[in-house]
Amino acid sequence: MEVEWMIGIAATAIAAVSGFAIAKKRTKKMTDITQEQKIRDEFVAPLLPELMSFYQLGILGVDPFETIDSEKLLKKFYDYSLGLDNPPYDRHDALGHLRELTEQMKGGKKELLEAFFWYLDFSNGILKDTVKAPHPILREARQLQKQYAVWFICYEELEEDAPDSIPELIRYSDYFSVVLKDIELSVFRNMMDDEEMRQQRRGNFVRIIFQSLEKEAQGEEELAAIRQFHDHYDKRYTHRHKGEIRF
Repeated sequence: MEVEWMIGIAATAIAAVSGFAIAKKRTKKMTDITQEQKIRDEFVAPLLPELMSFYQLGILGVDPFETIDSEKLLKKFYDYSLGLDNPPYDRHDALGHLRELTEQMKGGKKELLEAFFWYLDFSNGILKDTVKAPHPILREARQLQKQYAVWFICYEELEEDAPDSIPELIRYSDYFSVVLKDIELSVFRNMMDDEEMRQQRRGNFVRIIFQSLEKEAQGEEELAAIRQFHDHYDKRYTHRHKGEIRF
């Protein structure tokens, strides 16, 4: 019952996206605004609740990867993205990333999280242009994009020798949400876009996330996940690599 209730909240929170008035942007052509409104109604409004539900399931301790039909969702991403031919409002080639990721329809956990990030990168640009600010959906969708970047980066870092820490990281994502607010979205975008940069910064980035988690941790499962992370970090990184991350 609790799971259905949380999913209902996630869906209701943005059910009215398609009914929001278009934002007035004098610098944008009316044709672009109309196209973005159409994309918002057909691509953003129907699928964003599924990504919000995925997140809510994770923090409830339910495995969202087992609950959500990832292959079906990826196909929706891919099919719709094919009909959009490099629109000018796709400022960071999010559609290109999305098409490349979803073309094979594998639906692996890392690929799914990466696809979520780029879908949200594109969708947040659409929402910014077509939803009047201030509105909570703008803030929530932006924060959700950061969370999926964290989940992906942490999964990539920990999957080999500390996999048991990942479900607890996901479940207690709210513990480090304050930290994410202080990091510009461009930092996450650059790391997601550049594998070499991500490899260089990933260890210390994940350490910052787990430090925030550790400050709030109370239960034994949370503490066990933190201990597993520390074991992983101490084995993989030498002392000279353990300085604070520089963005």
